[in-house]
Amino acid sequence: MRLSAQSKYAILGMLELALQYRRKFVSVAKLAEKQGISRPLLEKLLLQLKRAGLTESRRGPDGGYSLALPPDEIRIGDIFKAVEGPVNFTRGFDLSLRSEAVDHCMVFLLQEIEEGICEVLNAKTLQDLCCKAREFNQLSQPAHSHSFSI
Repeated sequence: MRLSAQSKYAILGMLELALQYRRKFVSVAKLAEKQGISRPLLEKLLLQLKRAGLTESRRGPDGGYSLALPPDEIRIGDIFKAVEGPVNFTRGFDLSLRSEAVDHCMVFLLQEIEEGICEVLNAKTLQDLCCKAREFNQLSQPAHSHSFSI
């Protein structure tokens, strides 16, 4: 199983909006450039996220996209669901036609996997990712800003 490129890009775009939350609207061009995502794909994803009530947009020179909710109210599962739809590993298993124990065991396993994935996706918010991103950014900065020369 792999996370789709669309989900990755949607999460990256939303993370960037969350990191710039107080600045309000960010242009699609700036978001696309900063995250290395094609502009048409990012526009498509942001529209999907807007339909889900996670982003808002404004036209004009100061326009762009912004989060519709504070970062601590947007779960990663909300983003995933807006782009991919609900997590569903049991699609295609029609147990009403057969009642073999093997089929039931497989569906039981897939339901457990779905629940685990949903639990993780819904436990993390954009705010959690912002904290991690800021932590990583601080770790990559030099410990001191003094320059020495001899």
